[in-house]
Amino acid sequence: MHKKIKVIITFVLSFIIAFFIVGYIKNTMFVAIDWVKGVTIWDKFREYYIRTFSSNIIPSFVIAVIFTIIMIFINTKKR
Repeated sequence: MHKKIKVIITFVLSFIIAFFIVGYIKNTMFVAIDWVKGVTIWDKFREYYIRTFSSNIIPSFVIAVIFTIIMIFINTKKR
């Protein structure tokens, strides 16, 4: 049971990190965004992550699964 909890925690953390990285890269790569002067950090957060949630979820999921498999492989190799 202890090993399963570690795998789930690893997957959740890697998914959250991958979601933020995919959202940022997907919205800023090859695009020069000129923000309006009064834009807040919450407006940027909504633009990068909330508006594009449906298109960011699949790449983030795939990256998180790959990272979790790599971490499991590394941990079993050490034992």
